[in-house]
Amino acid sequence: MATVPKWLGDTMEVVYQRFMHEMVVTDVEYLDEKLKRVRFEGDLRKVKFMPGYVVKVRVNDTEYRHYTLSAFDTTVGYCEIVFYLHGMGPGSSWAEALRMGDKVKLLGPNGKLHYSESKENHFLFGDETSLGWMKCMEEEAERREEFFFGFAELDEPHQDWASRLGSSVKIVEKSSDNPAQPVIDILKEWEEDFWETAGNTVFYLTGRTKSIQAFRKFLLSKGISSNRIKSEPYWAEGKSGL
Repeated sequence: MATVPKWLGDTMEVVYQRFMHEMVVTDVEYLDEKLKRVRFEGDLRKVKFMPGYVVKVRVNDTEYRHYTLSAFDTTVGYCEIVFYLHGMGPGSSWAEALRMGDKVKLLGPNGKLHYSESKENHFLFGDETSLGWMKCMEEEAERREEFFFGFAELDEPHQDWASRLGSSVKIVEKSSDNPAQPVIDILKEWEEDFWETAGNTVFYLTGRTKSIQAFRKFLLSKGISSNRIKSEPYWAEGKSGL
């Protein structure tokens, strides 16, 4: 639900009040002109969190946006979000306007695209909108001493964004005409042994809808069962937010 009438948004804030968390912006960092990391602090002691969870934010009177958390600590009482300031919608405008001391209501966290505890190998795919999520998932894999590998398709000016976040995901240049194709071409060169032994790997696909669709089709063609492919589109051409 991205857009609702104002009266319904006001009603939701009352109905879901016990699931909302009053947070204060305590740190703002521009990792690049269009890449902004924001820390929110508040009482999170009763919150259950899994890497990959999202929060919902009311960015204006009538619109909501989902954001994946890049860090979370229930004991200290903080969470972080990495925003891609693409300037193409109300969510980006809201994130750009965030300043130290601002008060924000976060609904959640929850979501289906969270870290799978039943698998030991984790393959991530995404783009600029996925980098905070990737960093959070990568840190969880390191904590558990499990295998992690990831690809991020990024526009040419953003090629160093993952390293600025401290992430080790591999970077390929985004293709507008052939979604996910640069990554698919790399995986086509991988030894067949990988695909034959990929039974303990879960594939997480995020970011652009068309890229997710293309990559999922490729994975299925390699014999990866659909129940080991988790996907969450963050954006699609022609839509201002998901």
